[in-house]
Amino acid sequence: MASTTKQPTIRVAVTQHEPIWLDLEATIDKTCHLIAEAASANSKLVVFPECWIPGYPAWIWSRPVDFDLGVKYVENSLEIDSPQMRRIRDAAATHQVNVGLGFSERDGDSVYIAQALIDEKGEIRMQRRKMKPTHMERTIFGDASGSCLAGVVQLSDGGPRVGNVFREHIQPLLKYYTLSQNEQIHIAGWPPLDPFMEGSPGFWSMTAEGDPHFAICKKAEPS
Repeated sequence: MASTTKQPTIRVAVTQHEPIWLDLEATIDKTCHLIAEAASANSKLVVFPECWIPGYPAWIWSRPVDFDLGVKYVENSLEIDSPQMRRIRDAAATHQVNVGLGFSERDGDSVYIAQALIDEKGEIRMQRRKMKPTHMERTIFGDASGSCLAGVVQLSDGGPRVGNVFREHIQPLLKYYTLSQNEQIHIAGWPPLDPFMEGSPGFWSMTAEGDPHFAICKKAEPS
């Protein structure tokens, strides 16, 4: 039987900005500024897109492997245990707002498409990596381990259960597992969306016109 308990209203801020491309420090500055801006508008949760830090490497879909850009990308990716992540956590705590962060996680010389949920006290409540990078993403990013299947947490006592997913939206079993964790707010991490161009070799689902239809399918299927 479905719960009849009325859920509280949560104001969520969705970031629609560009990062400072391939510049870790500058993007951290912008992230902290946007966290403060969202909190000033009484948002309780502010979310950032897939690979917000240091920007999604869109060039992988239209050109051969670029070693120079690849090296720069790794160098400007974010480590979990780092002063840069500490700054984001401190910003969340200072402004008492929860943060859903999409970023390229650096672990040694490897990088992963990652997400973290940071609570209003600045604690990392959940961190995970994309299970299997999509197609050309594998020229840069590594695979995740099974522990990253757990992508839903309760951010505060009595608060909503929040979940993160990437292109795993189209993986039925991964989507089912996310729903089975009693997700109430869904953060749909996604890379930049360009306008559809006739004859383009890219995926229609990754265009500004195609993605809304994709989102509708994600919303409708569980019901």
